[in-house]
Amino acid sequence: MSFQTYRGWNIFDWNDAETCTKYFSENPPTVVLQTFQCGLPDWLDEIIYGEEFSASKKLCRIVNIEYLTAEKWAEDFHLLRGAARTASVRKYFFMPGFTPKTGGLILDKNFTECLKDKNYRKSKIESLTKSIPFSDADFKILVFSYPKDFSFFFEAVNEFAQKSSRKIHVYVAPGAGLASFKKTESEYQKTNFCVDYLPYLSQEAWDAFLCSMDFLFIRGEDSFARAALSGIPFLWNIYQQDEEFHLVKLKAFLDILNCPKINEISWLYNRNFGLECGPEAIDAWGNISECKNEADAQKKMAELLKAILFNLDGIKPAFRNFSKKTLDLGNLSEKLLDFLPLIK
Repeated sequence: MSFQTYRGWNIFDWNDAETCTKYFSENPPTVVLQTFQCGLPDWLDEIIYGEEFSASKKLCRIVNIEYLTAEKWAEDFHLLRGAARTASVRKYFFMPGFTPKTGGLILDKNFTECLKDKNYRKSKIESLTKSIPFSDADFKILVFSYPKDFSFFFEAVNEFAQKSSRKIHVYVAPGAGLASFKKTESEYQKTNFCVDYLPYLSQEAWDAFLCSMDFLFIRGEDSFARAALSGIPFLWNIYQQDEEFHLVKLKAFLDILNCPKINEISWLYNRNFGLECGPEAIDAWGNISECKNEADAQKKMAELLKAILFNLDGIKPAFRNFSKKTLDLGNLSEKLLDFLPLIK
């Protein structure tokens, strides 16, 4: 199917050039939201840069919404004008981010309701909790990760569960890291905490579930943004890049978060000891850890995670303050809509 309507939106498969050319030639777009500077399909390029569109005296605004990053260059690129081939097309960069000089993050209604209303969260995950144990009294950990050796996790959470007055419940999301978590679990004869494997969830249910946790192991961009807004303590598993350049992006975020107690474990959790660190990563981090291999890193991460879990109240304020500051920036979607009419 190359066309469908969902919640009032017309959605096209842009690979169907014939269908798209027919519709958009008759209804030329005046706004194009381009993501991550991905190239436009040929049929769209031909329409907005064609003679007919230029002769119509209309203006097409192309806004490139970039990857989320805490790096300083995001402030320099936000609302920066880019080059276009004709006068009838205007191109700009729009940067999500964590500072007033960026576009902030998306604050949709469902997520903001999840943040402030416990009963609303429960209503969104009611069907899920009929099949998976869920209690407000439990200490709940969500694991959504890339493939990892989770030995450090089992060692730390086992000891935390032994000494905690609350029952510890770990929920593992489907995806890239699921198999490696199960593999590590199979190597342990006994765990002192409960583990449940989640099904794939709707975005609404995922938001509600995430906001109901006490600690998060989170990956990706969208879920990372949700975690940052939630005020819940978390460790971010950032997507790996060549020469460990992702560690530069990680450090930029941690500098803004300002919670030094999670810095070393964040480095180790994201370090691939099979690769050499590039100069940018080394410059960003310096000598953050003495660990030089995965075995040493596992031992150190277990030690650090135990310290975090047993003293969680000590790091909660940093995450709550960061959440408040980011929420106070406002809604990226609204800022984008406010910006579009300003493009002349």
